[in-house]
Amino acid sequence: MNVKEHDVGLICGRFQTFHLGHERLVNVGLKLCDRVVIMIGSSQESGTERNPFNVTTREKMIRTVYGNDERLLIYGIPDLTNENDIRPEWGRYLLDHVDQHVFKAPELMIYGNDEARSKWFDPKDIINTSEYIINRGKLNISATMVREAMMLDNRRKWMEMVNPRLHKMYDELRRELMNIPFYKDQLQKLLSKKYSNACEAMYMDN
Repeated sequence: MNVKEHDVGLICGRFQTFHLGHERLVNVGLKLCDRVVIMIGSSQESGTERNPFNVTTREKMIRTVYGNDERLLIYGIPDLTNENDIRPEWGRYLLDHVDQHVFKAPELMIYGNDEARSKWFDPKDIINTSEYIINRGKLNISATMVREAMMLDNRRKWMEMVNPRLHKMYDELRRELMNIPFYKDQLQKLLSKKYSNACEAMYMDN
């Protein structure tokens, strides 16, 4: 058995949707840790601009990419108060949830350099936890970009930002996304603007 440098790694995110940037975090975790706990944040939220997909769909995306890899332990975690309430109390709340599942604190936290995760915690709460920060500059993908591609039904662009194993889920994911009033309204606004610009261009040509 190939024992890794760390026993438990921790990745926390909303995964709206699970894209290649998220996948890179998980792959690093699997390379360095025997087990990787993935906490799906805002698990109580769905059907909103920031959190369109329910937690079941989000877990399904991760499992579709990684199958039933027993090294991945995936759990939902609801917000402590709200999504933007990031403070040491939230960090302790997160670690308590990890402890409920693996009965210990993680040895390693993995996240992107666009997030200051260390600010989530009181230093004494992570005294035995290391951090692995991944530079996301070379892989400029965000969940917002992925959702926008789906909203515009730009399937080809969307496919470039997610694992090929997720391609078969496109229709299912877009259907869930486009049932949300915000995305319906945004699409109508974009189509109306595009139509207006086309009409204006025709008028100028005449």
